[in-house]
Amino acid sequence: MMEYTEELKIAEKYLVETLEADRTGDYEGFIQRFDKRDLEGFTEEIFNKDIKSMREELGAFKSRSYMGSLKGFQNEKHPYCLRFVWRATYEKSEVLIIIGIHKIGDVWYLNESKVSK
Repeated sequence: MMEYTEELKIAEKYLVETLEADRTGDYEGFIQRFDKRDLEGFTEEIFNKDIKSMREELGAFKSRSYMGSLKGFQNEKHPYCLRFVWRATYEKSEVLIIIGIHKIGDVWYLNESKVSK
């Protein structure tokens, strides 16, 4: 039995949303699931620069395969945090995609959406 089955479903949903937001350049779509405390300083301008840089370096997203989960950084800000990792293939390269989620009350929030080259 896979650990964190329900949490993985949530992380996968958030990953799909962030990948689509990356593809379409949709800042609001990208940040919609983030805990607002984790967005300090992450502006639409920074998002657009990141997207442009990723497209130049990696090309278009092609596919992904799930690799596993990690217990995330846990503190007052992220009381129950998990990170999920996918191997992703883009036109020009392969990378790791990390999605971090944490739960406050009954709501799951994104705290990390990272491409590691």
